[in-house]
Amino acid sequence: MKKILSMLLKISISAALFWWLFRQIHIKELFMFYRSIPLGVILGVFVLGLLNLTGQGLRFFYSARQLMPPFTLKQALISHFSGFTFRLILPASIGEVGKTFLLPGTTKQRIYTFLIDIFFATGTMFFFFGISTYLLYPDMWYMLGFCVIFIILFLIYRLFKKNTNFKDYIPEHVPYLKIAITNVSLTILTYIAFISQYWLILRSYGISWIDQGKVCFFIVGIASVPVSFAGLGFREGAANIALQPFGIPSEVAIGSALFIFFVNVLLPALVGVILLNFFSDIKYRDIRKLVTNNKKKQTPSSAK
Repeated sequence: MKKILSMLLKISISAALFWWLFRQIHIKELFMFYRSIPLGVILGVFVLGLLNLTGQGLRFFYSARQLMPPFTLKQALISHFSGFTFRLILPASIGEVGKTFLLPGTTKQRIYTFLIDIFFATGTMFFFFGISTYLLYPDMWYMLGFCVIFIILFLIYRLFKKNTNFKDYIPEHVPYLKIAITNVSLTILTYIAFISQYWLILRSYGISWIDQGKVCFFIVGIASVPVSFAGLGFREGAANIALQPFGIPSEVAIGSALFIFFVNVLLPALVGVILLNFFSDIKYRDIRKLVTNNKKKQTPSSAK
């Protein structure tokens, strides 16, 4: 019941934000913007989206290769695309971690692989978010604190490892340095593709790639606030606010954010639905059963 209420609350927040945003723009001009995008630019955005998608997959599966049993290309593709699906339809439940249950391995290996992947990816995002927010809004110098998020996350990791049963989920002989270098490098590659998507659409307005990069990291950081459905509303609002000083109309800013969200998240999620339902040997109900059984196994030990 709590999960359903949480999801409904996030959907309500996103809906309220969209209502507020769309009251500030002209829908007719939004559609005119979409019709004005050249076909070559649309194709370029899709190609860059594919590069982004590939980078995310390679980043996660490098960690999975280091920490989990061997898996096939079919399993890898189904797992990767299903992660986008879980991210959308289960914002208050299994979430994207559900993709690891589509790969062979123990629960410990699956959860830790997901956590170490998200640790470096999130730390990298917040590092650039802090710098970019300060460069866009110098008065917000305190946002530079996000640059040390790696240290904060590491201290939290050490605290959990020392004082909770989280240590039971840590495999032996984790190649931290190899995973860190690969993860951060591929994460930066995905952001280069993401920034280039925005820049390709908005370059006619004279915005430089560097300025676009600062705006994009601001957008990603704001969209990561976990109080709306898949960041909807926050992402578009951040794009509208950050792009206004560069002379970009609200319709164009919001429309660009929605289009890139469609390319980078909604389309992969749709592919994930198809793969999970028609090509995967493991179905959603199997994942729920695995998670439920694991919780039941942990209950006696946690009560001691």
